[in-house]
Amino acid sequence: MSSVRPTKRCLDDLGLRFPPLDVPLHESEHDLIAKAQRLPDELASGGAERVLAIDDRVWFKVKVGEYRGAGGCLVDVPENIPPLWWLVAGGLRRADSKDQDFYGVLEAKCRRAAKGTSASVNSDGLLPQDIDIRRWRTEQAALGVVALQRVVRELICRSAHSSGPVEATSHGQGLIAWVKSQDGESYLAISTEGFLDPREVAVVLNAVPGMTAESWQIEPGEVLGITPGAGQLVYSAMLPPETLAAMLDDSSGEYL
Repeated sequence: MSSVRPTKRCLDDLGLRFPPLDVPLHESEHDLIAKAQRLPDELASGGAERVLAIDDRVWFKVKVGEYRGAGGCLVDVPENIPPLWWLVAGGLRRADSKDQDFYGVLEAKCRRAAKGTSASVNSDGLLPQDIDIRRWRTEQAALGVVALQRVVRELICRSAHSSGPVEATSHGQGLIAWVKSQDGESYLAISTEGFLDPREVAVVLNAVPGMTAESWQIEPGEVLGITPGAGQLVYSAMLPPETLAAMLDDSSGEYL
């Protein structure tokens, strides 16, 4: 199911702020945002109700309790941004006063915006703004970091379980993790290939909890059975037992 993202304007309407980057925007805690997530399915089933008074674009009504909203799927978004569903405005139902009711107020704003033109309404002001697009891009980057670090920890856990190297590759990039125990201590080697940006390498190494930049050393030659090849960098570190235990405990695999 497609998620429906509230715009900054909508969050302001509802008295909310942007959540932390590790919280997807459509999961912001508010009844109206939660109800808006049903919009794509409602449209597919023929149950979505249009905001008929604002007809320069296709907007749909979102109703829950005393809250009202407007949302839709926009295709006229910047390059490299997929068509996204947005909840573009929110407010309160005022059944006893059209001048204060959410849809009445929204219609009045769009009519004022169209003054001096041939159109009767103009809903350009409801469209996602630059801050909304930047937030989406930043979220994608943050989610990418979370996903990459999850892969790194999973490789380490699998290596600790198998006592051998474990590899993952994707889109021309490769990772190898090898945990080796000897003399009562655990050593970890991580090989990276195709990570051209040093910040990406930092993301990989930062995936191991409790480790700092000083914990790692770069290996010019073979370590733990891994010999750096062309374009490969190998980093090694002593792996504290509590760090390995924490990763195993958090892992989706059944290693304990």
